[in-house]
Amino acid sequence: MGVDSNVSRKHSLWPILLIIYNLPYWLTMKRKYMMLSMMIFGPRHPRNDIDVYLNPLIKDLRLLGDEGVGMFDAYEKMNFNL
Repeated sequence: MGVDSNVSRKHSLWPILLIIYNLPYWLTMKRKYMMLSMMIFGPRHPRNDIDVYLNPLIKDLRLLGDEGVGMFDAYEKMNFNL
């Protein structure tokens, strides 16, 4: 057994990416249109418990979509709803 296979058993790292899909198909998989929203790490992969990790992200996305979040534009010096 190689060193790499032994190391991979002791730690698990799962990136959660958000991808903007309302772009033309040739842009959706470009790096600048992907957002790393969270990293799930630990001794094992999350298996069926991944919903525990994704609940806060889903709540934040629903808040943004339903109500929006107040922001301040420093350049225009005015508030706006994101």
